[in-house]
Amino acid sequence: AVVSTQSTGKQWYQRRVRGHPEMTRARHHYLKKEWKNSEKEYHYWTRMRIGRPAFFLDKSKSPPKLPFYQFLAGTGAEQLENNKELRITDGTPSLFWNLEGWETRYPDFDNPPYTNADLIHSVTPDATIIVMFRNPTKRLISEYIYFWDTRWERRTPASFHSEVVAEVTKFNKCLEIRSFIQCCHTKDHSQRVRLTLGLYICYTREWASVFGENLLAITMEEYQSEPVKTLLNIYDHIGLKESNLDELNQFLETSKTSNSMDIVKKKRFGEILEETRKLLDEFYKPYNTELAEYLGESKFLFL
Repeated sequence: AVVSTQSTGKQWYQRRVRGHPEMTRARHHYLKKEWKNSEKEYHYWTRMRIGRPAFFLDKSKSPPKLPFYQFLAGTGAEQLENNKELRITDGTPSLFWNLEGWETRYPDFDNPPYTNADLIHSVTPDATIIVMFRNPTKRLISEYIYFWDTRWERRTPASFHSEVVAEVTKFNKCLEIRSFIQCCHTKDHSQRVRLTLGLYICYTREWASVFGENLLAITMEEYQSEPVKTLLNIYDHIGLKESNLDELNQFLETSKTSNSMDIVKKKRFGEILEETRKLLDEFYKPYNTELAEYLGESKFLFL
């Protein structure tokens, strides 16, 4: 499984890791009844399993719950009958952090009684986990712009700053009366400025405590600067055969992607205010430090 938050570069993983011949790639969309090679997100464990359809689906056409066997059929699992060396992968971003609805389902609990890591481990205890991180300040900015529908709303550096101030204030007030875990997983957060998705230490502890050495953490910054080294590290972690370096370099070159719409929106949005960047950097700094100490690597300081 590849777990992370939005805007950390999972498209990179989609094209470069799932392109390996030992990875299953087909996904069966349970509504459209068709096979696609491009989709990477199943949203089973965080949404379909408990009957919560993805927000963009027509609820009248969505089943209340998706049976596990139907989900499994959509992962390309049947391909393993003829090739036991294949690996199934799930790249759902929300798998890392989303326990939405736990407060309603378990009203007598102070903290979530289980995590998504517990669910995955109960089904596939030998799964390998790849966690993808990015400088949390940059991640938040990127996500804010990515989900901006320029047809219906106006987003500016000034509006972003106001929303960031509100979310930072709200989170710090939450810490005065609730635990860190509760504040990370509470539903009382903005869906436009998802500040808590950058609190990686909260969710990393949940996954590392269950999967231990089966968890590999990488950063967007390192695979941008050293793509071959990072990709070979991922292959080794998953247990995939190492590719020929010349072929790998050629594959990396031909699989480069760019989102023209993102480029247009970034240009239209402009640069964020320096005071916003400073506020976010200061907010995330102690949590980045804790993450770096927990994983034993300074790259997670995001300096």
